[in-house]
Amino acid sequence: MLVLLTSTQAGASPWLEPDDPFLRADLTALSDAGQLNAPINHYPLRWSSFYDDTNPSQFTGSVLPRAAMLNTARSHVRYRAHAAKFNRAPIGFDFYWANDPATGIDYGDTPRHEWQVSSYYQHLSNRFAFKVANQYLRDANGDKDYTWQGSYLALNDGRWLLTMGQIDRWWGQGWQHNLIWGNQTAAAPSVSLSYLGEALPLLGYWSFEAVYQRPENTGYDAHWAARLVSQPIRGFQYGLSYQEWQNPNDHRTRAEQWAWDAKLALPAFDLPLAHAVYTELVSNYQAKDLASSLIGWSGQTELAGQSVRLVLEQQQTHHGFETVLSQTPAIDQAISSDQLGGNSTTYGLDTSRSVAVYTQLTNDHAIKTMLAEREQGNDSWHVLEASYRFPVATGMVTVGASKTDDDTPHYPEADTRYWLKYQLRF
Repeated sequence: MLVLLTSTQAGASPWLEPDDPFLRADLTALSDAGQLNAPINHYPLRWSSFYDDTNPSQFTGSVLPRAAMLNTARSHVRYRAHAAKFNRAPIGFDFYWANDPATGIDYGDTPRHEWQVSSYYQHLSNRFAFKVANQYLRDANGDKDYTWQGSYLALNDGRWLLTMGQIDRWWGQGWQHNLIWGNQTAAAPSVSLSYLGEALPLLGYWSFEAVYQRPENTGYDAHWAARLVSQPIRGFQYGLSYQEWQNPNDHRTRAEQWAWDAKLALPAFDLPLAHAVYTELVSNYQAKDLASSLIGWSGQTELAGQSVRLVLEQQQTHHGFETVLSQTPAIDQAISSDQLGGNSTTYGLDTSRSVAVYTQLTNDHAIKTMLAEREQGNDSWHVLEASYRFPVATGMVTVGASKTDDDTPHYPEADTRYWLKYQLRF
């Protein structure tokens, strides 16, 4: 009875998955405050890369508002880590419904399809972890399908981790934008090998991952990716990524891209605040010229006991990039963010600006609001989105809605979108 009542959002897994913006907000607060040794710009993020740094025994005895804010964030993160460590609530059931499929991208778990019913079972041990997940859904084209998204097998040998399956990834610092690898489209079957490095001169704490996957409906049949992340000092972290898409049966035999992202923590002194500035820079798909950039600021504070995170971002496409879009991995689509089964990004937008607020209440309720202004070619539109997450018995319910301009061609079905999601863990 006690487990059922206290672990509705818990789940066993070897990593923190890119599906909970509120948990990421708390982890980012600890990172911006200089309390984590390793970088957190690479998801799925292995628990072992930061778990020891969340030990509460190091920070007891202080009653300053800043310490209280960080203790709240630390408690949230550590609870989820304990849930994974002790295999709490390894069985899950999810259901969601939306009046229109999602067309945007941001960090989180916004429903992608019109409706979906899914279940899973997962297990974590010292040497291996696995998850068997299945979904029955109706996609954006109105087609019904049975999928195995989220299933994986992970084999662990100390600092090495070999993973096979279909898992979402989020590479980079952005929240409403992603220029490297996002999680809006369906994950493709992949194999990856990652390594957690010890602290080294210049590099600090670092890790490396190499991925090979077989995307679908992108015009390319092989996708290679590699990423190095490093935190030489606690206030600064960065990531260096390289990706390559191959299609031996087409005249576009290869596309490639370099990317660099970084985050610099800002001083807050004794204020109840943890904040940082960050950026992402990516090349075009010939890996020659700078194609797009992202700059942002994000900060978290505590107001009357409630955690509040503010995120400001701006994405800019640089001159000449639009002329080479026909050579991108989105050969069958308009822009790379429309890929199916590949990495999903906001790469093709000319300009985009957003402001978002993530609020966590002391009663486990959470609220997200976001306003964005986007431009692509001759089109421009605004997006207003809000969602509310709250516990019901042993489950978690999320209701959300978004509003776009009536005349934008990017939302032909409905300019107002709303959804309902129910999650059960036991």
